[in-house]
Amino acid sequence: MINLFELSNKKDRHLWTMIYVGIIAGIFSALVKSGFETLIPPRTPETMPPPMVLLEKLGFNVSTMDYHWLGTTINWGGNGVHILFSIAIAIIYCVVCEYLVKAKMLHGVIFGVGVSVFAHGLVVPLLGLSGWLWLAGPEALISEFIGTAFWIWSIEAIRSDLRYRLVRHN
Repeated sequence: MINLFELSNKKDRHLWTMIYVGIIAGIFSALVKSGFETLIPPRTPETMPPPMVLLEKLGFNVSTMDYHWLGTTINWGGNGVHILFSIAIAIIYCVVCEYLVKAKMLHGVIFGVGVSVFAHGLVVPLLGLSGWLWLAGPEALISEFIGTAFWIWSIEAIRSDLRYRLVRHN
């Protein structure tokens, strides 16, 4: 039987390093997720993304947060929330990996799918930012879960590489 809660050796944990790595991994992985969602969108063009709905619920006017790049309108507010969420989850993931040996299973994909189900299947709908995940249709589910797999895999790739480079002297 697999012990999912097997702990690492206390002397092998590098928490501050993992917080630093989580910030870097979060920024890069947000770009991976955004790129994936450009190719395989999780919602129709008419549907406002949950980060922008959140900003509006907090009293921000998201229409004033646009900038234009090569004829494309981009909302820095919604993207900023998306990047901050990615950084927060990457830090949590990196720190959890320092404690729980099995958190990295399947290059973190199991952890990432759990985050996606929790965030988009529970928190986002309960906050009224979007509908229930299971009602979104197959295209949205495919986008969400495959995009999440690439997102968390990129976090794990950066985490494992930077961890090795930064702590190998110990």
